[in-house]
Amino acid sequence: MTAPKIFLVFLLAVSCSTTQKSSTTRTMQESGATRKIIDVASEVNTFLSTQNPAVENQVLARLKSIRVSNETIKSILRARGKKAAGFVGLQKNLQHKHNGENYPYALFLPEPSPSSPSPSSRADEKIPLIVVLHGLGGNGANTIPAWVERLNKEFAVLCPTYPMAAWWTRHAEKMVLSLIDQLRARYNLDSDRIFLAGLSNGAIGTYMIGMFYPDRFAGLIPIAGSITPRYMHFLVNLRNTPIYIIHGAHDPFFPIQLSRRIHKILFDMKYPVTYREHGERGQAHAGHFLPESEVPAMAEWIRKQKRRRNPAVIRMTREGNHLGAIHWARLVQGRNLALLELPGPENPQPVKRDGKVATLFAARKGHNIFEVMTEHAIKYDLYFNTETIDFDAPVTITTQKIQVQGDKLIRGEKETSYKRKVEKDIAVLLRGYKNSRDLNRLYDGRVRILLEPTLVQSATHPSIFF
Repeated sequence: MTAPKIFLVFLLAVSCSTTQKSSTTRTMQESGATRKIIDVASEVNTFLSTQNPAVENQVLARLKSIRVSNETIKSILRARGKKAAGFVGLQKNLQHKHNGENYPYALFLPEPSPSSPSPSSRADEKIPLIVVLHGLGGNGANTIPAWVERLNKEFAVLCPTYPMAAWWTRHAEKMVLSLIDQLRARYNLDSDRIFLAGLSNGAIGTYMIGMFYPDRFAGLIPIAGSITPRYMHFLVNLRNTPIYIIHGAHDPFFPIQLSRRIHKILFDMKYPVTYREHGERGQAHAGHFLPESEVPAMAEWIRKQKRRRNPAVIRMTREGNHLGAIHWARLVQGRNLALLELPGPENPQPVKRDGKVATLFAARKGHNIFEVMTEHAIKYDLYFNTETIDFDAPVTITTQKIQVQGDKLIRGEKETSYKRKVEKDIAVLLRGYKNSRDLNRLYDGRVRILLEPTLVQSATHPSIFF
């Protein structure tokens, strides 16, 4: 590079240090008058690609030293999120590598909408996705054709394959979520319109993955399958995730009483549930199937759903294996939590532990006012962005301990846990995006609440012990 070009780069870098939003290049003061040019976009890419926490911290230190704003980071993330048009059509013999193993999957991507006014807008068109989990004896390749037609070739359809259709296992759960993330990174999928469906064993997986990660999906469609009462406690997590249940009254494999009970729980909590019970008897498996007569109403329901961002009320129950955030709240640590895991072909003897489940209810009650109720919780986080709070004004968070005795909810004293401004933090923003890879759920700041010893003595309650 010639001397004039070097001088020009230096001038641009100095200029960028005062007009932060207009460029992703900054300068960092080191020793004396020495300055080092930092490419912010490159630093962000390093942070997102590394698996080394020390490297993450080094990147954050450099970015903070030059006072990069959250808005600049967001613009870089959104630029990274733009995808070119990908393969269109059906592929049945794809492989997803996860934890050193290869898992087959089938994928269909639809043609761009003919209503798009130009080729460029078609390339930017967001594609809704439905993930379908097969039943015992099935696989992704033989599951996908019917679902492509059921949705009139309007949706991307993903059908992974897992041994013995053991979708209830944590191995299967992590594989499915990582595959979804990989496809979102590759194709222009609509993160607000991702659905999870499954039949028979696939319905169990739909419940289990959907209940533990409800904020990832715009809707759940369990068909001809259910969960046992032990896991029905986690239906609480579906406060903001619509569910469409289809079950045959004459199903010989999954008792209809279980789905009726699930429907009653969700209906009584006034959750967004649609319940379809059919009386048809198939030739092969009696009532254990999806009748084609149910498809039009189901497909119409799917087309109408869209994931809710930053809902005003979040409810969650958590055990020790699932402590991730749901929307803008996270139960970080609980007291004597159970570890619940069912065996599967890849992990026939998982580590299990009896114990409690923790409850956290969080509500946005007004301008910068949040109320939280907890049971068996020790530590929780709330995440904020400009859609949920005014960063220029103090935020008030109150916490109230609760306990369940029979059908009664006993409330403890309400205490103020936090009352001051929330600072924006690029570490929260970048770590949150790295975990979710979701541009539609970016959070600028976090408040962590460490609870004192319980205000109300916990009571033994059969429904929350295992």
